[in-house]
Amino acid sequence: MNPFTFLRTLFKGPTPRMMAAQLRKPSGVPAGKVAKRMNEVNAFLYGVVLDELQLPPNARVLELGFGNGLTTLPLLERAPDMHYTGLDYSAAMVAAASKTFSSRIAGGRAELHEGSSDRMPFADASFDAVFGVNTIYFWDERDAHLREIKRVLRPGGRFFAGYRDRTSMLALPFVQYGFTMYEPAEWEQVLTAAGFSDVRTVLREEPEREWGGVRFTVKSCCTSAVRG
Repeated sequence: MNPFTFLRTLFKGPTPRMMAAQLRKPSGVPAGKVAKRMNEVNAFLYGVVLDELQLPPNARVLELGFGNGLTTLPLLERAPDMHYTGLDYSAAMVAAASKTFSSRIAGGRAELHEGSSDRMPFADASFDAVFGVNTIYFWDERDAHLREIKRVLRPGGRFFAGYRDRTSMLALPFVQYGFTMYEPAEWEQVLTAAGFSDVRTVLREEPEREWGGVRFTVKSCCTSAVRG
């Protein structure tokens, strides 16, 4: 069973609005299964984002919305000298990722926090890079999140946002409930207006997807920008 079919089966009964709420903030009994299947759905997109991350030695990196953490493990393997910090809105995901990263946490190379990226508990200029995958859809006060990201990035640090373009997302029935979607050119304009520089986007076409009998093409997007 492909991941999109599983999600439709998993949420059979609950409304698209309820599905959207779980994707925004996994909680309760479904949280573990939602995270596991979203890892599969988003594996290609995560690969695009992680390939774009070019980190200096001993980099300090912040991930926004890490889920259960399994999709981040390839990054930790590529850059074993980095210090990883994660911030997630979901207590259930913090608990799950604490197990995923247990050895690195014990070794002082990783730390996890529960919270929102519009009010981050980190000092100014703390990180060389900040990244998040499928987080920008849920930013109700977008400018507040971007101000905080700029604040915690070091001068010259880069922010990476992984997402699917609006055209791809519109094929899914739950996105009308609390999702704000962008085409790459629109998101680039948002970042430029927020004071970021050297804005660039990488696009990769994913294998064809299916939802409710409808097949559609999905594009993985990674837009990055430097703290101005």
